[in-house]
Parts: sequence; structure tokens; C-alpha cells
Amino acid sequence: MTELNNRLIAEFMELDMEVSNKGVIEYYHEEFDSGEWYEAEYLPYDEWNWLMRVVRKILTNENYIDLTQRENIMDSLPYGIEDDTYAAVVEFIKWYNEQK
Repeated sequence: MTELNNRLIAEFMELDMEVSNKGVIEYYHEEFDSGEWYEAEYLPYDEWNWLMRVVRKILTNENYIDLTQRENIMDSLPYGIEDDTYAAVVEFIKWYNEQK
């Protein structure tokens, strides 16, 4: 499930994607002026500093103000529990993708 959720986040974050010659989908993430290719299951969105980039993208978009999905993310932040925030981010992105 983590691989699927990370893939949703990577696509929401508009990371570059390529299929390796082994048929594996990899995403490029730039971090501190350098970058790395990651398979979806190895994208560390369960780490706070990676997750906060996604949260920032969601919370700074005025189009999402007053949405329940956005509020769920905000409710999880004061407790600093990565799992809860990660789950709220994934639910937001699923909702977002349904709106397209």
C-alpha cells in the first residue's frame, strides 16, 4: 500500500518519472541542489521533512481552504505524528484526483 500511496504523492508533487530498462517506474526528487531517482516504495514521504513539502503545497493553495480533507491535515499537524499526517495527505490527494 505504501508504494501506491507514494506514487500518488509523487504524481501530485509533479516529480519527473521514468521507466527503467527493467520496467521499474522511478521518480526523480531534487533535494538540496542534488537529486536522486527513487522507486515509489522507497520515496521517504513517511519522513517529516519530505512530508512537510507536500503539506506546504496543499495548505498554501487558497483553493483548498475550508475543505474537510485539508482540515484533516491541519488537525494532524499539532501532534507531529507522521503516520496520521501521511494518511491525511493521501486522503486529500485521492479526493483531489477524483475532482479532475
